[in-house]
Amino acid sequence: MKVTVEISMYPLTDHYEKEIISFIRLLKNNTELEVYTNAMSTYVKGELAYAMSCISKGLEAILSNIDTSATVLKIINRSLPVEEGLLHF
Repeated sequence: MKVTVEISMYPLTDHYEKEIISFIRLLKNNTELEVYTNAMSTYVKGELAYAMSCISKGLEAILSNIDTSATVLKIINRSLPVEEGLLHF
């Protein structure tokens, strides 16, 4: 099942940019995922099991380096056109 996952990570540390960028780079290393980043979140598109496995591995790698972090995931069970930017109605 193809999904789109929106990820927002909030490392509770003064130097949070490094951890967020490292996490995004880990996701982008997976050729079976489409990864799109904007100023507020990152979107991942791919097969559900594979996407969640990559997200989990990335979180384990990053969270082992910081004391506290909050991460919010939103998952929809279809491929959203996030690469096109804003949706117009």
